[in-house]
This record gives sequence, structure tokens and C-alpha cells, in this order.
Amino acid sequence: MVNNTTLPILSLVCLFTSISVLGQENSTWYSYGMEGDKQKITEYKDIITYESVREEESPYPARVDTVFIEKRINDSIYIVTNRTREGAIALMASRWLQDGAIKSIGIYYPRDDFESLETTYKEKGLPAWQELTRRWVFSEAKTKELDQAPGYDEVTREAMLGALSIRKEVTPYIKQYMTDNPDTQSWRMYRFVEVKAQQKFIELGYNPYKRVPYNFEKQFEGDEEIIKALTEPMSFE
Repeated sequence: MVNNTTLPILSLVCLFTSISVLGQENSTWYSYGMEGDKQKITEYKDIITYESVREEESPYPARVDTVFIEKRINDSIYIVTNRTREGAIALMASRWLQDGAIKSIGIYYPRDDFESLETTYKEKGLPAWQELTRRWVFSEAKTKELDQAPGYDEVTREAMLGALSIRKEVTPYIKQYMTDNPDTQSWRMYRFVEVKAQQKFIELGYNPYKRVPYNFEKQFEGDEEIIKALTEPMSFE
């Protein structure tokens, strides 16, 4: 796992990182950015909008971006476009994790045209490494629950070990990703692990997006098992 003392937080380079598909029209969900910023996401018949959520009043309007649903392959897989970006056509796939509370969203096969995208999906389906790029979005009730949940500064030893265990779980997916994308920079591999660790912390009752000061190495100073896992280089060979 990556901690904030050894590697700066990096944003996953993905055309549609902040966008979710909700599976029903006129539904609203929320996502968190790496710094704890929140976005409100609403799906309509033909578009998905996402809007910055401000915790304090501002005289300026919140930014709203729009993604177009070009085709619904089924209830959980769409072809979407960001018309402000050249070549921003991709497959968006969703899956329930907690009924009514959490969904995971993945973006795959960015292309310049619909035909090649549909052909690729028909031939390959979703990639074997699909778990790596799935981001989580939350219902309003779950978001309120997360806002009240403890942050990284209150993580217990048991929870820390649980989150660190995801390295072993994601290694096969990372190997598959590297086979399909051999030119990928190593920082993205670290980023995949960090996101999966965040999701594990959510399962364990924490809010990994909470804006709190923390330093895992200081919090677990003297715990050889955790310190070794935090600081040893990750290998995906």
C-alpha cells in the first residue's frame, strides 16, 4: 500500500475517472476525489452529469460536466462519450456491491470510434484486469455514513493489516494489466494498489477520503510487521 510519507498521491489517468453509471434514469450518487472533494452525479435518459459539491457557500457556480450516453448495451454497460475531448469514447460498466448503497464503475477500451469499440467488446468482453480500474460511488445515505466514519488517523492494527492484504489479491490483475499494456508507467501500478486499499478500508468501516492529518509510519512505529509492509518495495513480477 502507498502511504502519504513515501509516495505523493497521484491521480489515475482515465478519461472518465469521476463519472459513474447508475443503472436507472434520474438517479443521484456521489463520488470522492483523492483529496476528499465530493461530486454529485446524476443520470438522465441520455446524459450523466457530475457536479462539484462545495462544503461552504461560494459566490461562484459549481462546475458541471456532462457525459453522453450514446448507447445502452444493457442495464449495466453503456457506450459513453465526452464530446469536449477528441477520441473520448469508451465502454462504461457498473456492478452493485451493496444493494442501494455502493456501486463500482469501470471504464474500458477508450477509442476514437464506436465501431472499433463495439467490435473489441464483442470479441473480448471485459478485460481480465477489470477490477483494477473500478471506482466506487455511493448513495446519499452511504455518503453521510462515510462522513461520520473514522479516517486514517484512527486506523487500528487489525484494519491496517486487512488493507495491506490487498497487495496479494491484486497482483494477478496487475500482471494481466501489464501484459495488455506493457508501456504503462510504474506509478500507475502503485495507484491501482492505493485505490484497492481505500476500498478495503471502506469495507472495514473507515473513510479513506477524510481530510485528516495522518502518518502510518508514526502511528505504527515499533510494529515491525506493519512497518515492513508499508516500506518494502512492491513487486508485481
